[in-house]
Parts: sequence; C-alpha cells; structure tokens
Amino acid sequence: MDQGATEVLAAHAVAGAPAATDHAAQVARALVDTVAVSLAGAGEPGERILKRWALGESPSGPSTVWTSGEKTTAAIAALINGTAGHLLDYDDICPSTPLHPSTVLLPAMVAAAEAWGGDAADSARFVEAYDVGAAAFRAVAEVLPQAVHYGAGWHSTSTVGRVATVAALARLAGLDVDTTRHALGIVSSVSGGSLANFGSMTKPFHAGAAARDAVMAVELARDGFTANPEELEAATGYFSRFGDPSQGPPGALAETLGERLEYWTDAWDQEWGFKQYPSCYGTHRGIDAMMELSRDAPADLPVAVRATLHLRGTRPLRKSAPTTATEAKFSLEYTMAVAYLRGKVGLLDFTDAAFGDAEVHDLMGRATVTEAEVPPVGPEEYTYGFTVVEVDYPDGTTRHSRVEVTHGTALDPLTDAELRAKAEDCLAAGGYAPELAGELIAAIQAEPGPAFTSTIPRRD
Repeated sequence: MDQGATEVLAAHAVAGAPAATDHAAQVARALVDTVAVSLAGAGEPGERILKRWALGESPSGPSTVWTSGEKTTAAIAALINGTAGHLLDYDDICPSTPLHPSTVLLPAMVAAAEAWGGDAADSARFVEAYDVGAAAFRAVAEVLPQAVHYGAGWHSTSTVGRVATVAALARLAGLDVDTTRHALGIVSSVSGGSLANFGSMTKPFHAGAAARDAVMAVELARDGFTANPEELEAATGYFSRFGDPSQGPPGALAETLGERLEYWTDAWDQEWGFKQYPSCYGTHRGIDAMMELSRDAPADLPVAVRATLHLRGTRPLRKSAPTTATEAKFSLEYTMAVAYLRGKVGLLDFTDAAFGDAEVHDLMGRATVTEAEVPPVGPEEYTYGFTVVEVDYPDGTTRHSRVEVTHGTALDPLTDAELRAKAEDCLAAGGYAPELAGELIAAIQAEPGPAFTSTIPRRD
C-alpha cells in the first residue's frame, strides 16, 4: 500500500537522511537570536500575564523559563518561551513565506531536551532535529499550499508550526514511525491560530501554544495515547481542512511532501533570515526604502507617500490605522513614517510614548498602501517580493526606492557582530546585564542545545 502524507512525514522525522551540510553554526545562530528576542520581551504585559498563569498551573519541573530562570514542565516552558520569542515580532523569518520557524521549534526542543535528558540533550541530535523541523515547516507550507492557507486567515507559524515541531521532537526523542504518526494526529487535531489576532497578545501566544502542543502530543503518543495515524491526508484531515493541495506543487500529496522534505533538510538555511527591525516582516522592505529616501531628503516633509507591494504582500498588515504601539508593528504606514523621520526603527519605537508622536501620525496620514502584480518602478522581474515607495514633495518632485532583498536574509545575512549587537540590545530592553549576551552566545556556540539555560539568571 502506498504511503500517506502522515507516514511520509513520520518516516522522514524518525529516519530521514541527515543534512549533507553541517548546520550546527546556523542552529546556534538561530538559538542566539530566539533566546535574545525572548529575553527582550521580559516584563512585557503579555509575558507577565501568561507566565503568572502558566506557573500557577505548573510551578515546578525540569525545564527552564528563559525570561526568569524559573523551572516548570516541558510543555509549560515551551508555552512561555515560545510566546516570549514571538512577543515583539523580532524573531526569525522565511523571506518568501510568512513563517517564524525558530520561535516554535526551539522553545519546544530546548524544554523537551531538558526534561527528557539522555540522547535528547546531545548537541548533534539537537541540530539534526532542528534540520527535520526546519524542513517540515517549509515543506508542509508548500504543499498546503501556503497562499491558500494564509489567504483563508490561518496563522501558519501556529498551524504549520505544530506539525513541524512534532517532527523535530520525534527525531529528538528517538520515536518510532507509528508513535510519530499518532503524535502528528494529536497535534493536527488541536492546530489553530488566526490572522485576525495580529496586533494583540494572542498573536505571539499562537507560537507558544504551538510549541506547547507539540511537546504534549509527543509525550502523550510516547505513552500510548492514540489518534488517527492517517490524519494529515484524511478526507477531513489537516491538509483538507487547512489548504487545498490541488493548488500546490504538482504530483501526489505524499510523494510531493517527501520530495520537499528531502530538499529542505539541506536547503532550509537558504530560505531564512533574521530581522533587523522589531516589526512584521511585511514592513521591512518599506522601512528600508524609506530610510534610503530619508537620506539627503528635502527639508519639507512629503505631501504623499505611495507604497506598492507584490501580490498578497499586504495580507499580514493592518488595513486600518493602528491604535496601540503593538498594532503599529503591523502598520506599514507607521513604520515607514518612523523610518523617514527618525532614520531607524528599533524597539523603543513601539513604546506608548513613541507611538504618540504627532509628526509620525501626520506623515502616516499621507501614505497609501496597495498591491500590484508588476512593480511600478524598474524591471518586471523580482525575487521573493518587492516594495516600491514613491514620495511626492511640495515642490512637485517625486523620489522613489525599490527594495527586494532585505539585510538579514540568506542573500544578505547579518554578520556575527550585527547578531551580537542585536542580542545586546534585546537583553538591555529586557533589563538584563550586558555581559549576559556574551555568556549566552559563548554557551550556545560551544554546544547548541539546552546547556545555555544554566547561564540564565533567576528573576522572580
């Protein structure tokens, strides 16, 4: 009998060939970035409220809460750390697909490795498991396909993240194929997360809940809890509920999924990046464009700003003016205005005080955002996507900037010094001693995996 999609993913998770390239350095960088942006969220209302509730449910255990050094169960640690990692929208991205892989994968993997010990805590196994999860994130998104899934209003970091993270944890735990199929069935049944919640505390909670549910599903399945072992491909299963594979890559679902898993196991680091700015990635090209236009700009402010994005480029963005600093992370109008007026976009630009800047709101009101199949400036061809910003001045002149590749992606990666600087800024924002950044980076680079948690100070 032919393999179904659930069995294909389970078999790849358990026994798929490891990546031909050693990704230990990339996984270490992903872990540095994810932990840093998590610690930047320490003390934020969403982190405080969730942590207080979650630790009330499970006040002790083997796994570390990154923002405080407290201990709890693996599932609860994954929940808190995953939410903190996505809280400021500063975590890693896939340039062509709206996914944030590390903020689901790594909180779950670190918490599980601490709890399970043995081979699960081995750094080589940890890197191999991350390869599995990173490949599953991209392959599952492709065959849904992502455009249909995201277009229906699903937050794919949450929905795809649960399935991908179960695959990673299956490799980490050394599960067999049948147990992994049940774990995939369990986690698929509780998948969810809506785009309607972008700009609220629930958006980052989606990532934490996905990490928690993946840990829960693996631990339940390992103890004999059952689910439909063909859930992904069932007539009313995951791929039918969340997408339409007939609109995805050509070929049978299971066969195509297997091919894409093999491809992405080696290539995931080519479709990956770190954020320069703590806002929705859909704003980043526009920020880059406005920063370029602000250099040597006329003294008078623009009378009009027109931003044109590739098709579907506005889906994660707000369609109305933001009313809070958190909502502003998803406003291209706000982030462009900040970039033009301040020459940078950083963590402090999303505080209540900065959000209230009247000059920023005035410039926001002069901006319009649209989509187009063809860029209005330059050649018709482009890479992952584009943003073209055109600015009109009172003297009748117009200047424009077109951005396709943002700094931080695989095509133009952050340097080690830039990643360290980002980590230092994040830790300072969270109220941590500056030297902690160096300690975390050294610990993670020496041994990608859970060992770094011993460097996190206790903060009650």
